[in-house]
Amino acid sequence: MNYALRCFTAADLPHLAGIYRNAIRHLGSEFYSAQQIAAWSAFADDQEAFAAWFDNATALVAVDAHGTRLGFGAYQATGRIAALFVTPAAMRKGIGTALLTRMLDELRQHGVKRVTTEASEFSRPLFEKSGFTVKEIEHTEHRGVAFQRYVMYLDF
Repeated sequence: MNYALRCFTAADLPHLAGIYRNAIRHLGSEFYSAQQIAAWSAFADDQEAFAAWFDNATALVAVDAHGTRLGFGAYQATGRIAALFVTPAAMRKGIGTALLTRMLDELRQHGVKRVTTEASEFSRPLFEKSGFTVKEIEHTEHRGVAFQRYVMYLDF
């Protein structure tokens, strides 16, 4: 699959919300209850909160030759990977890996020594493949629904 990575623009927001929502709904049932999927994916419906998610982050978007958004990733200057999502039709084609690799390269270039993230059940293997280690299992709540995620890190 041919695609390119580029910087995020505000015009991407509705497309990225769709990618976020669809990725969770597509893979979620493998690991999460219907209640968890509904609570988690609903974040994309809150346009103000979803847009604010990108305010303090550097975001990259994967696009095909037609400009269709295929995935996105976002990181904070502190070294935290805040987002990594790929549209279901483009999953398992290297886009998530390419986004993560690019974010790690940029963080390394900025002198970050430790990168962290909170990974879901379905993103944990990708982070582990890229060298991340689970530091702890975190229990959190979103929209009144309990979740488990993996606090992970990678030292350069």
